[in-house]
Amino acid sequence: MIHRPYRHRTVALAVALTLGLPAHAQDRVGAPAGDDDIDRLESLAPIEVQSLRLNTEVLTSPAAVDVTEARDIQQGRAKAQLDSALNRTPGVYANNGSNFAQNLRISIRGFGARSAFGVRGVKVLVDGIPETLADGQAQTDTIDLGAVERLEVIRGPFSALYGNATGGVVDITTTPASGPIDRGELTVGGHGYRRIEAATAHERGDWGYALTASQLDIDGYRAHSEVKKQQLTGKLERRVGATGTLRLVTRVLDAPDTLDPGGVTLEQARADRRAARDANLAFDARQSASQQTVGLVYEDQLAENQSYSANLFYSNRDFIQYLPFEDAGVVAYDRDFFGGGLQSTRFDTLFGHDNQLVAGIDAQIQQDARTRYDNIAGNKGALGLEEDQQATSIGVFAQNVFSLTRDLELTTGLRYDYLDFDIDDAFITATDPDDSGSRTYHEVSANAGLSYAWAERQRVYANVANAFESPTFTEFADPAGNGGFNSDLDPQKATQYEIGAKGEFGSRARYQISAFWIDVRDELVVFNDDGRRDFYENSGKSRRKGLEAKLEYAFNDELSAMAAYTLADYEYRDFVDDSGNDYAGNALPGLPEERLFAELAWRDADVGYATLDMRYAGSFYADNANTAKIDHAWIFNGRIGKTIEAGDDKLTVYFGIDNLFDEVYFDNIRINAFGGRYYEPAPDRTFYTGLAYEL
Repeated sequence: MIHRPYRHRTVALAVALTLGLPAHAQDRVGAPAGDDDIDRLESLAPIEVQSLRLNTEVLTSPAAVDVTEARDIQQGRAKAQLDSALNRTPGVYANNGSNFAQNLRISIRGFGARSAFGVRGVKVLVDGIPETLADGQAQTDTIDLGAVERLEVIRGPFSALYGNATGGVVDITTTPASGPIDRGELTVGGHGYRRIEAATAHERGDWGYALTASQLDIDGYRAHSEVKKQQLTGKLERRVGATGTLRLVTRVLDAPDTLDPGGVTLEQARADRRAARDANLAFDARQSASQQTVGLVYEDQLAENQSYSANLFYSNRDFIQYLPFEDAGVVAYDRDFFGGGLQSTRFDTLFGHDNQLVAGIDAQIQQDARTRYDNIAGNKGALGLEEDQQATSIGVFAQNVFSLTRDLELTTGLRYDYLDFDIDDAFITATDPDDSGSRTYHEVSANAGLSYAWAERQRVYANVANAFESPTFTEFADPAGNGGFNSDLDPQKATQYEIGAKGEFGSRARYQISAFWIDVRDELVVFNDDGRRDFYENSGKSRRKGLEAKLEYAFNDELSAMAAYTLADYEYRDFVDDSGNDYAGNALPGLPEERLFAELAWRDADVGYATLDMRYAGSFYADNANTAKIDHAWIFNGRIGKTIEAGDDKLTVYFGIDNLFDEVYFDNIRINAFGGRYYEPAPDRTFYTGLAYEL
């Protein structure tokens, strides 16, 4: 079937123009959490970003970068998964928010959609410490929304400076070690939702700390979808000398019981949306995960015009998953992930023009002791695989910003990555030979961009970059073997082009718009031909092109609105799979052509708040053949809250409704799943309420 791009675009674009294009102004940079100005919209203050490796302002940056502040992430929300915050950004599609056993799937400009577990094609960092592993995979289950202070997203070419990520960067900052914060919160809701949170942050002289602890329990909308999860996010900070800061960060996850209801066919979903797949019940499909991460970050100045930062980190993850089949259906690993980085930034004049140079190095090692066992009705059976995996990643980078004139800037960047993957097979029998293997990659990424300020607070820009994305250890699995190493897999390579504009209208409106064109060769594509494991192959060539827009508007100090719109076409250009099927001209599965997020918000610091948001996802396909089409969906959510003063303390009572109009849609699609089991139905209309007490 030949893909016909841009279907339904007229309707969604009209909705974007009439409902959402106004949007609220961002909070002031650095405003304290308790400041009344956090709820006022008197002006559009500059928004600074650090995710571009350089401290700069969103408006002056020559890239598609977006910032979401704590209020929009947390206020009146259930705070279950990161998708509610990410879907505010154009070009980003985050789904699978209700099946915690599959983890959140994040896609930026079409990269990351293929991931069956975890995040691919997107670099994730938390407080300067990488959550993305040396092999390119990340999990978001360690990120507690109650502790997220700020979320920055880079889309497109400038992510090349981070290496091994073709889609973009998600850079998260947790609660600062200053406060003052002392808060307790309880949220309960439909489908057995229960969340308890306690948070504190204070500064004492040269010392500061922040601590957030939470417990989440969900019975689940579908059968066999219960979740139990505890999290701790901590930060200890000390000022060193006149300019230095030493910061210790830690995150702890304990998720002992996360059940997986599985994907079902369309007929099964229509018969009973809340039912789990039979095999998932028979084999008690579930996972258990625990992770401890600790990091040390030091920032200081070498001179008035030169600063630097260094980090060291260590993470251990213990994981076991029971899949819905017998043969090697239990996957377990014990993972050590450690490394560090060093970065220096210098401001100078070059030939009489301002110049900013940043250079650094990233080094990471990932060691997985991985085993597989038979799944005997939900119990661990005979050992079927045992191997040691090690990935080593070393990247050296530099980026320079040169002011050609007062209004024209040239940005250039270069990065070299060395990646080494080794698998040592320790399970060798007469019927299972040695499947050890290794691959080494040497990759060079580069980017260049021009940014021109054609008027005050108005800017246009253009970028070009190349980037790569290596296979992960999971994707290296050999379809012809019991375990083993598929040495035929190559990294996918992307050449990206982008033009954009951003600016402000008066003191209350801010906009951004960007267009992109991305050519990809050797695309890594998932297939499943036996109903059990997912395998991967290089698909030849694909193309991504699209338009992204966001507009924010403050009607007055209390009433604001925003909208983020994406129109894109994702297409295979040259792809014949191992079975001889030619998919050239077909749409990449799992990616809606159109997406829209819009929000109308009223906030008064003395009264309370009320917000209504809407998310639209256009139709898309679940398989490479484009035979299974997923219908479009409109999802509305609402929240209201009232703050009651109690002396110096505050009690906030809030109430929320997710899926306000009870839309029937699918929260997750298992791409190219065997037997047409693509579908995971989303929850129906869900109510929740909460109490937050601040000292």
